[in-house]
Amino acid sequence: MNNVLEKYDAEIKFDAFKDAKNVNAWIEDKTMGQIKNMLKDGLVQNPNMEMLLINALAIDMEWESPFKDSSTYGGKFTLENGTEIEATTMYKLASTDSISYYKDDEVISVTMDLKEYEDTQLEFMAIMPNENISNYIENFSADELDKITKKSKSTADLKDGAKIWIPKFSFQYDLSLKDDLMKLGILEAFDDVNADFTNMTNNQKGLYVSDALHKANIDFSEKGVKAAAVTVMVMVDKAMVMEEKHPEELRFDKPFLYLIRDKENGEIWFVGAVYEPNLWEKDKGDYK
Repeated sequence: MNNVLEKYDAEIKFDAFKDAKNVNAWIEDKTMGQIKNMLKDGLVQNPNMEMLLINALAIDMEWESPFKDSSTYGGKFTLENGTEIEATTMYKLASTDSISYYKDDEVISVTMDLKEYEDTQLEFMAIMPNENISNYIENFSADELDKITKKSKSTADLKDGAKIWIPKFSFQYDLSLKDDLMKLGILEAFDDVNADFTNMTNNQKGLYVSDALHKANIDFSEKGVKAAAVTVMVMVDKAMVMEEKHPEELRFDKPFLYLIRDKENGEIWFVGAVYEPNLWEKDKGDYK
């Protein structure tokens, strides 16, 4: 128990699992109230359920260089199927070391710093390919990310700065990770015969992972980024322009990939893709 607390900054909670109330309260607290009621009572009431392994992560951070509400408007955004929508689009003219960019014939990218918090500096990176976003994600690699990172330039180095148009987005999603993890080769953990977690329990029957659940949400706005993610491993026993200038233009007007990562070491905290951003028709009342 001490190793878990000291090496992994983790907690161990004992619960009778009469319902999901205590587990959900813990998740809500660790995600700053962003993820509520993740688990149903029936899941924890399974008589063969021995433990839950839960990983929770949340941020609520402001931009180092924020957008202005007065510059947000309805802009064209082309969905993956070619349909055009009017998206809630944020705009700014950037000329600061806290915002960098990359642009070639295949992709455009912008990286924006979030304010440092408790010695942690995170950054948001958006990458929009010219090709189909699904094809790009399928072939996306660490080498591609490294290339974009190394070749990105500060907007402060541009004579006239960079114009940035990027849509607001806010969504949450639930995933069952079991099938995906098994496709990646994690098989024995889900096998009620071959799973071996004997170093974790004194249960004579042994344990195996019956399910892996994931829930995440993100709110990307003028002020900053709020995001949270939770992964739950269910373990059961084996019974179961003002003048003439020429700024760089970075217009995110079709689906794009995004990452939130530690600026110092590159560790990725969140990753996702924006296929359909906020609709201006729904948001415009907030900007009057």
